[in-house]
Amino acid sequence: MNADDLPRSSRRSGPGRWRSSRSRRARRRGLWIFFATLVAVAAVVGTVLSHLLDSEPAPLAASGAAAAGAPGQPAERTAALAPLNLPADDRAHGSGMEWWYYSGILNATSGERYAFHVAVFVANGLIKHTVMHGALTDLQTGRRFTSQSRTGGMPANAAGKGFDFRPEGWQVSGTGPAHVVRAALDGAWLTLDLQDSHPVVAHRAADSGTPGLLDFGQSGISYYYSRPRMAAQGEVSIDGKQVPVRGDVWFDHQWGEFDVLTLGWNWFALHLADGSDVMLYALFDMDGRKVMTAGTVSGANGSVPLKDGDATLTPVGTWTSPRTRIGYVVEWDLKLPSGVYRVKPYFADAEFDAATTTANVYWEGPVKVSGGAGGEGFMELSGYDRVDAAKLARK
Repeated sequence: MNADDLPRSSRRSGPGRWRSSRSRRARRRGLWIFFATLVAVAAVVGTVLSHLLDSEPAPLAASGAAAAGAPGQPAERTAALAPLNLPADDRAHGSGMEWWYYSGILNATSGERYAFHVAVFVANGLIKHTVMHGALTDLQTGRRFTSQSRTGGMPANAAGKGFDFRPEGWQVSGTGPAHVVRAALDGAWLTLDLQDSHPVVAHRAADSGTPGLLDFGQSGISYYYSRPRMAAQGEVSIDGKQVPVRGDVWFDHQWGEFDVLTLGWNWFALHLADGSDVMLYALFDMDGRKVMTAGTVSGANGSVPLKDGDATLTPVGTWTSPRTRIGYVVEWDLKLPSGVYRVKPYFADAEFDAATTTANVYWEGPVKVSGGAGGEGFMELSGYDRVDAAKLARK
Protein backbone atom coordinates (compact mmCIF):
# COMPACT_ATOMS: atom_id res chain seq x y z
CA MET A 1 0.00 0.00 0.00
CA ASN A 2 1.53 3.29 -1.13
CA ALA A 3 -0.45 5.99 0.61
CA ASP A 4 0.44 9.61 0.03
CA ASP A 5 1.25 11.54 3.19
CA LEU A 6 -1.19 14.20 4.31
CA PRO A 7 1.04 17.27 4.05
CA ARG A 8 1.48 16.53 0.37
CA SER A 9 -2.24 15.99 -0.16
CA SER A 10 -3.16 19.17 1.69
CA ARG A 11 -1.19 21.21 -0.84
CA ARG A 12 -3.35 20.08 -3.72
CA SER A 13 -5.09 23.02 -5.33
CA GLY A 14 -8.64 21.69 -5.52
CA PRO A 15 -11.09 19.49 -7.34
CA GLY A 16 -9.66 20.39 -10.72
CA ARG A 17 -6.54 18.42 -9.86
CA TRP A 18 -8.61 15.25 -9.45
CA ARG A 19 -10.65 15.47 -12.60
CA SER A 20 -11.91 17.95 -15.19
CA SER A 21 -14.91 20.17 -14.52
CA ARG A 22 -16.64 18.45 -17.43
CA SER A 23 -16.22 15.06 -15.77
CA ARG A 24 -17.54 16.49 -12.50
CA ARG A 25 -20.64 17.86 -14.24
CA ALA A 26 -21.18 14.57 -16.07
CA ARG A 27 -21.02 12.56 -12.88
CA ARG A 28 -23.37 14.94 -11.11
CA ARG A 29 -25.85 14.66 -14.01
CA GLY A 30 -25.53 10.90 -13.82
CA LEU A 31 -26.21 10.92 -10.09
CA TRP A 32 -29.31 13.01 -10.63
CA ILE A 33 -30.53 10.69 -13.37
CA PHE A 34 -30.22 7.68 -11.08
CA PHE A 35 -31.37 9.26 -7.84
CA ALA A 36 -33.87 11.87 -9.04
CA THR A 37 -36.65 9.46 -8.32
CA LEU A 38 -35.71 9.58 -4.65
CA VAL A 39 -36.66 13.23 -4.57
CA ALA A 40 -39.50 13.08 -7.09
CA VAL A 41 -41.76 11.03 -4.85
CA ALA A 42 -41.90 11.65 -1.12
CA ALA A 43 -42.35 8.06 -0.05
CA VAL A 44 -42.20 8.48 3.70
CA VAL A 45 -45.92 7.74 3.87
CA GLY A 46 -45.38 4.55 1.88
CA THR A 47 -42.74 3.38 4.32
CA VAL A 48 -44.99 4.03 7.32
CA LEU A 49 -47.97 2.34 5.69
CA SER A 50 -45.94 -0.73 4.73
CA HIS A 51 -45.04 -1.17 8.38
CA LEU A 52 -48.54 -0.53 9.62
CA LEU A 53 -49.97 -3.07 7.22
CA ASP A 54 -47.39 -5.70 8.15
CA SER A 55 -49.06 -8.37 10.28
CA GLU A 56 -45.81 -9.76 11.70
CA PRO A 57 -46.09 -9.75 15.52
CA ALA A 58 -43.41 -9.29 18.18
CA PRO A 59 -41.55 -6.11 17.12
CA LEU A 60 -37.94 -5.85 18.20
CA ALA A 61 -38.81 -2.95 20.49
CA ALA A 62 -42.02 -1.46 21.85
CA SER A 63 -43.24 1.32 19.58
CA GLY A 64 -44.04 3.71 22.41
CA ALA A 65 -40.64 3.53 24.07
CA ALA A 66 -39.40 6.84 22.66
CA ALA A 67 -42.59 8.63 21.71
CA ALA A 68 -42.48 11.46 24.25
CA GLY A 69 -38.79 11.97 25.01
CA ALA A 70 -37.47 13.32 28.29
CA PRO A 71 -39.44 16.07 30.08
CA GLY A 72 -38.81 19.36 28.36
CA GLN A 73 -37.20 17.66 25.36
CA PRO A 74 -38.81 17.43 21.89
CA ALA A 75 -40.10 14.05 20.80
CA GLU A 76 -37.86 12.03 18.50
CA ARG A 77 -38.79 12.18 14.84
CA THR A 78 -38.03 8.48 14.62
CA ALA A 79 -40.77 7.72 17.17
CA ALA A 80 -43.38 8.67 14.56
CA LEU A 81 -42.34 5.68 12.44
CA ALA A 82 -43.17 2.05 13.07
CA PRO A 83 -40.51 0.19 15.09
CA LEU A 84 -38.06 -2.23 13.53
CA ASN A 85 -39.88 -5.55 13.19
CA LEU A 86 -37.87 -8.69 12.41
CA PRO A 87 -37.94 -10.99 10.56
CA ALA A 88 -40.65 -9.10 8.62
CA ASP A 89 -38.29 -6.18 7.92
CA ASP A 90 -35.79 -8.40 6.11
CA ARG A 91 -37.95 -7.86 3.02
CA ALA A 92 -37.98 -4.94 0.56
CA HIS A 93 -39.98 -1.90 1.67
CA GLY A 94 -40.57 0.33 -1.34
CA SER A 95 -38.74 3.25 0.32
CA GLY A 96 -36.77 5.83 -1.61
CA MET A 97 -33.49 3.99 -1.11
CA GLU A 98 -32.72 0.52 0.23
CA TRP A 99 -29.71 -1.78 0.25
CA TRP A 100 -28.58 -5.19 1.47
CA TYR A 101 -24.82 -5.45 1.93
CA TYR A 102 -22.27 -8.15 2.76
CA SER A 103 -18.53 -7.87 3.38
CA GLY A 104 -15.93 -10.13 4.88
CA ILE A 105 -12.53 -11.77 4.82
CA LEU A 106 -12.62 -15.48 3.99
CA ASN A 107 -10.03 -18.11 4.89
CA ALA A 108 -9.12 -21.24 2.95
CA THR A 109 -7.85 -24.35 4.74
CA SER A 110 -4.69 -24.12 2.65
CA GLY A 111 -3.96 -20.64 4.03
CA GLU A 112 -5.16 -18.35 1.23
CA ARG A 113 -7.30 -15.38 2.20
CA TYR A 114 -9.88 -13.46 0.16
CA ALA A 115 -11.91 -10.33 0.82
CA PHE A 116 -15.25 -9.49 -0.77
CA HIS A 117 -18.22 -7.20 -0.74
CA VAL A 118 -21.58 -7.76 -2.42
CA ALA A 119 -24.40 -5.21 -2.36
CA VAL A 120 -27.93 -4.90 -3.74
CA PHE A 121 -29.35 -1.38 -4.12
CA VAL A 122 -33.00 -0.63 -4.92
CA ALA A 123 -34.02 2.95 -5.77
CA ASN A 124 -37.75 3.61 -5.83
CA GLY A 125 -39.73 6.50 -7.24
CA LEU A 126 -41.20 7.26 -10.63
CA ILE A 127 -38.89 4.52 -11.92
CA LYS A 128 -37.54 1.60 -9.92
CA HIS A 129 -33.98 0.34 -10.44
CA THR A 130 -32.09 -2.56 -8.91
CA VAL A 131 -28.29 -2.48 -8.92
CA MET A 132 -25.83 -5.24 -7.99
CA HIS A 133 -22.22 -4.49 -7.04
CA GLY A 134 -19.60 -7.07 -6.17
CA ALA A 135 -15.83 -7.24 -5.68
CA LEU A 136 -13.42 -10.00 -4.67
CA THR A 137 -9.77 -9.40 -3.72
CA ASP A 138 -7.11 -12.08 -3.56
CA LEU A 139 -5.17 -10.99 -0.47
CA GLN A 140 -2.11 -12.99 -1.59
CA THR A 141 -1.65 -11.16 -4.86
CA GLY A 142 -3.86 -8.07 -4.68
CA ARG A 143 -5.79 -9.16 -7.78
CA ARG A 144 -9.27 -7.65 -7.69
CA PHE A 145 -12.34 -8.90 -9.54
CA THR A 146 -15.45 -6.76 -9.85
CA SER A 147 -18.86 -6.81 -11.45
CA GLN A 148 -21.93 -4.60 -11.55
CA SER A 149 -25.36 -4.65 -13.18
CA ARG A 150 -28.44 -2.48 -13.32
CA THR A 151 -31.96 -3.57 -14.20
CA GLY A 152 -35.31 -1.86 -14.29
CA GLY A 153 -37.82 -2.98 -11.66
CA MET A 154 -36.87 -5.44 -8.95
CA PRO A 155 -35.72 -8.91 -10.14
CA ALA A 156 -36.69 -10.65 -6.92
CA ASN A 157 -38.66 -13.81 -6.28
CA ALA A 158 -41.44 -13.85 -3.72
CA ALA A 159 -39.71 -14.67 -0.46
CA GLY A 160 -42.39 -14.22 2.17
CA LYS A 161 -40.83 -12.11 4.90
CA GLY A 162 -37.32 -12.28 3.41
CA PHE A 163 -35.60 -11.15 0.22
CA ASP A 164 -34.52 -13.13 -2.84
CA PHE A 165 -32.73 -11.30 -5.68
CA ARG A 166 -31.63 -13.37 -8.69
CA PRO A 167 -30.58 -11.14 -11.60
CA GLU A 168 -28.24 -12.42 -14.33
CA GLY A 169 -27.03 -15.52 -12.50
CA TRP A 170 -26.58 -13.82 -9.13
CA GLN A 171 -28.40 -14.74 -5.94
CA VAL A 172 -28.69 -12.64 -2.80
CA SER A 173 -31.37 -14.03 -0.52
CA GLY A 174 -32.15 -14.32 3.15
CA THR A 175 -34.80 -14.82 5.79
CA GLY A 176 -33.90 -14.27 9.41
CA PRO A 177 -30.50 -15.81 10.20
CA ALA A 178 -30.11 -17.91 7.00
CA HIS A 179 -28.71 -16.21 3.87
CA VAL A 180 -27.23 -17.17 0.49
CA VAL A 181 -24.83 -15.14 -1.68
CA ARG A 182 -23.85 -16.16 -5.22
CA ALA A 183 -21.92 -13.63 -7.30
CA ALA A 184 -20.59 -13.96 -10.84
CA LEU A 185 -17.64 -11.57 -11.06
CA ASP A 186 -15.44 -10.80 -14.04
CA GLY A 187 -12.96 -13.69 -13.87
CA ALA A 188 -14.14 -15.12 -10.56
CA TRP A 189 -17.07 -16.70 -8.73
CA LEU A 190 -18.17 -16.48 -5.13
CA THR A 191 -20.74 -18.72 -3.46
CA LEU A 192 -21.55 -18.59 0.26
CA ASP A 193 -24.11 -20.02 2.65
CA LEU A 194 -24.44 -17.95 5.82
CA GLN A 195 -25.93 -18.58 9.25
CA ASP A 196 -26.17 -16.23 12.21
CA SER A 197 -26.33 -17.38 15.83
CA HIS A 198 -26.00 -13.90 17.36
CA PRO A 199 -28.60 -11.25 18.21
CA VAL A 200 -29.31 -8.68 15.53
CA VAL A 201 -27.72 -5.27 16.15
CA ALA A 202 -30.33 -2.52 15.79
CA HIS A 203 -28.42 0.75 15.38
CA ARG A 204 -29.65 3.91 17.11
CA ALA A 205 -28.35 7.23 18.31
CA ALA A 206 -26.89 7.26 21.82
CA ASP A 207 -29.65 9.55 23.12
CA SER A 208 -32.45 7.73 21.28
CA GLY A 209 -34.90 5.20 22.64
CA THR A 210 -35.81 4.00 19.14
CA PRO A 211 -33.63 1.03 18.13
CA GLY A 212 -33.17 0.41 14.44
CA LEU A 213 -33.65 4.01 13.30
CA LEU A 214 -31.14 6.81 12.68
CA ASP A 215 -32.00 10.48 12.20
CA PHE A 216 -29.70 12.28 9.74
CA GLY A 217 -31.38 15.65 10.25
CA GLN A 218 -32.14 17.50 7.01
CA SER A 219 -30.90 14.51 5.00
CA GLY A 220 -33.65 12.21 6.30
CA ILE A 221 -34.25 9.13 8.45
CA SER A 222 -32.93 5.61 7.93
CA TYR A 223 -33.80 2.18 9.27
CA TYR A 224 -30.57 0.26 9.87
CA TYR A 225 -29.67 -3.08 11.42
CA SER A 226 -26.68 -5.43 11.13
CA ARG A 227 -25.63 -9.02 11.60
CA PRO A 228 -21.93 -8.37 12.27
CA ARG A 229 -20.62 -11.96 12.38
CA MET A 230 -22.53 -14.31 10.13
CA ALA A 231 -20.76 -17.66 9.86
CA ALA A 232 -20.11 -18.22 6.15
CA GLN A 233 -18.82 -21.19 4.22
CA GLY A 234 -18.62 -21.81 0.51
CA GLU A 235 -16.23 -21.51 -2.42
CA VAL A 236 -14.14 -18.94 -4.22
CA SER A 237 -13.28 -19.67 -7.85
CA ILE A 238 -10.50 -17.75 -9.63
CA ASP A 239 -9.30 -18.70 -13.10
CA GLY A 240 -11.24 -21.96 -12.77
CA LYS A 241 -9.57 -22.96 -9.49
CA GLN A 242 -12.15 -23.64 -6.76
CA VAL A 243 -11.10 -23.02 -3.16
CA PRO A 244 -13.29 -23.89 -0.15
CA VAL A 245 -13.52 -20.94 2.25
CA ARG A 246 -15.13 -19.92 5.50
CA GLY A 247 -15.17 -16.82 7.67
CA ASP A 248 -17.19 -14.20 9.52
CA VAL A 249 -19.26 -11.95 7.25
CA TRP A 250 -20.81 -8.58 8.06
CA PHE A 251 -24.39 -8.03 6.84
CA ASP A 252 -26.19 -4.67 6.72
CA HIS A 253 -29.74 -3.81 5.74
CA GLN A 254 -30.60 -0.12 5.45
CA TRP A 255 -33.61 1.70 4.00
CA GLY A 256 -35.60 4.90 4.28
CA GLU A 257 -36.07 8.39 2.93
CA PHE A 258 -32.58 9.87 3.06
CA ASP A 259 -30.81 12.04 0.50
CA VAL A 260 -27.63 10.40 -0.78
CA LEU A 261 -26.77 13.48 -2.85
CA THR A 262 -26.20 15.82 0.09
CA LEU A 263 -23.91 13.59 2.15
CA GLY A 264 -20.68 11.63 1.87
CA TRP A 265 -19.36 9.22 4.46
CA ASN A 266 -16.45 7.29 5.87
CA TRP A 267 -17.91 3.99 7.09
CA PHE A 268 -16.22 1.17 8.99
CA ALA A 269 -17.33 -2.39 9.84
CA LEU A 270 -14.63 -3.83 12.08
CA HIS A 271 -14.12 -7.19 13.79
CA LEU A 272 -11.78 -6.55 16.71
CA ALA A 273 -9.67 -9.40 18.04
CA ASP A 274 -11.17 -9.00 21.52
CA GLY A 275 -14.49 -10.25 20.09
CA SER A 276 -16.21 -6.87 19.81
CA ASP A 277 -17.60 -5.44 16.59
CA VAL A 278 -17.58 -1.78 15.60
CA MET A 279 -19.83 -0.03 13.12
CA LEU A 280 -18.81 3.59 12.68
CA TYR A 281 -19.86 6.24 10.21
CA ALA A 282 -18.65 9.82 9.83
CA LEU A 283 -20.91 11.92 7.62
CA PHE A 284 -19.73 15.04 5.78
CA ASP A 285 -21.42 17.56 3.50
CA MET A 286 -20.37 18.46 -0.02
CA ASP A 287 -18.12 21.23 1.29
CA GLY A 288 -16.20 18.65 3.31
CA ARG A 289 -17.64 19.80 6.65
CA LYS A 290 -18.31 17.22 9.35
CA VAL A 291 -22.01 16.51 9.89
CA MET A 292 -21.92 13.77 12.52
CA THR A 293 -19.92 10.79 13.72
CA ALA A 294 -21.77 7.90 15.33
CA GLY A 295 -21.87 4.13 15.49
CA THR A 296 -22.31 1.03 17.60
CA VAL A 297 -20.01 -1.26 19.54
CA SER A 298 -21.45 -4.75 19.98
CA GLY A 299 -20.31 -8.01 21.51
CA ALA A 300 -21.21 -10.78 23.92
CA ASN A 301 -22.74 -8.30 26.38
CA GLY A 302 -24.99 -6.62 23.81
CA SER A 303 -24.66 -3.45 21.77
CA VAL A 304 -23.97 0.11 22.89
CA PRO A 305 -24.41 3.20 20.70
CA LEU A 306 -21.47 5.57 20.65
CA LYS A 307 -22.18 8.95 22.24
CA ASP A 308 -21.03 12.24 20.78
CA GLY A 309 -17.29 12.41 21.43
CA ASP A 310 -16.92 8.65 22.04
CA ALA A 311 -15.39 8.17 18.61
CA THR A 312 -13.06 10.42 16.67
CA LEU A 313 -11.42 9.90 13.30
CA THR A 314 -8.09 11.50 12.42
CA PRO A 315 -6.90 11.28 8.79
CA VAL A 316 -3.42 9.81 8.41
CA GLY A 317 -2.79 8.97 4.74
CA THR A 318 -4.36 9.50 1.32
CA TRP A 319 -4.32 7.65 -1.97
CA THR A 320 -5.10 9.02 -5.42
CA SER A 321 -6.65 6.77 -8.06
CA PRO A 322 -4.50 6.63 -11.21
CA ARG A 323 -7.66 6.01 -13.25
CA THR A 324 -10.13 8.64 -12.03
CA ARG A 325 -7.71 11.03 -10.27
CA ILE A 326 -10.04 10.98 -7.27
CA GLY A 327 -8.28 11.22 -3.91
CA TYR A 328 -9.35 9.22 -0.85
CA VAL A 329 -8.35 9.34 2.81
CA VAL A 330 -7.55 5.64 3.15
CA GLU A 331 -5.66 5.55 6.46
CA TRP A 332 -7.10 6.69 9.78
CA ASP A 333 -6.51 6.84 13.50
CA LEU A 334 -9.71 5.81 15.23
CA LYS A 335 -10.22 6.72 18.88
CA LEU A 336 -12.84 4.66 20.74
CA PRO A 337 -13.62 4.28 24.45
CA SER A 338 -11.57 1.05 24.33
CA GLY A 339 -8.45 2.69 22.89
CA VAL A 340 -6.83 4.15 19.79
CA TYR A 341 -6.56 2.08 16.62
CA ARG A 342 -4.84 2.54 13.26
CA VAL A 343 -7.04 1.52 10.32
CA LYS A 344 -5.10 0.82 7.13
CA PRO A 345 -6.13 -0.89 3.88
CA TYR A 346 -4.69 -4.19 2.77
CA PHE A 347 -4.37 -2.60 -0.67
CA ALA A 348 -4.88 1.11 -1.34
CA ASP A 349 -6.35 0.44 -4.78
CA ALA A 350 -9.90 -0.60 -3.86
CA GLU A 351 -11.80 1.96 -5.92
CA PHE A 352 -15.15 0.80 -7.32
CA ASP A 353 -16.12 2.72 -10.46
CA ALA A 354 -19.91 2.42 -10.66
CA ALA A 355 -20.34 4.91 -13.47
CA THR A 356 -22.39 2.47 -15.56
CA THR A 357 -24.86 1.58 -12.79
CA THR A 358 -25.15 4.32 -10.15
CA ALA A 359 -23.05 7.04 -11.83
CA ASN A 360 -20.71 7.42 -8.88
CA VAL A 361 -17.30 6.20 -7.78
CA TYR A 362 -16.47 5.02 -4.28
CA TRP A 363 -13.78 3.18 -2.33
CA GLU A 364 -14.59 -0.17 -0.71
CA GLY A 365 -12.06 -2.62 0.61
CA PRO A 366 -10.62 -4.70 3.43
CA VAL A 367 -8.63 -3.04 6.20
CA LYS A 368 -6.24 -4.08 8.95
CA VAL A 369 -6.65 -2.76 12.48
CA SER A 370 -3.60 -2.28 14.73
CA GLY A 371 -3.61 -1.10 18.32
CA GLY A 372 -5.21 -2.92 21.21
CA ALA A 373 -5.62 -6.56 20.27
CA GLY A 374 -5.86 -5.65 16.57
CA GLY A 375 -8.50 -6.77 14.13
CA GLU A 376 -9.71 -6.38 10.56
CA GLY A 377 -12.79 -5.46 8.60
CA PHE A 378 -14.05 -3.27 5.77
CA MET A 379 -14.06 0.43 5.00
CA GLU A 380 -16.25 2.39 2.59
CA LEU A 381 -15.47 5.93 1.42
CA SER A 382 -18.37 7.54 -0.45
CA GLY A 383 -18.78 11.05 -1.81
CA TYR A 384 -15.13 11.63 -2.67
CA ASP A 385 -16.05 11.93 -6.33
CA ARG A 386 -17.92 15.11 -5.32
CA VAL A 387 -15.55 16.49 -2.64
CA ASP A 388 -11.84 17.22 -2.76
CA ALA A 389 -10.08 14.78 -0.41
CA ALA A 390 -7.71 17.56 0.68
CA LYS A 391 -10.68 19.31 2.32
CA LEU A 392 -11.53 16.18 4.25
CA ALA A 393 -7.91 15.66 5.27
CA ARG A 394 -7.84 19.12 6.82
CA LYS A 395 -11.07 18.69 8.82
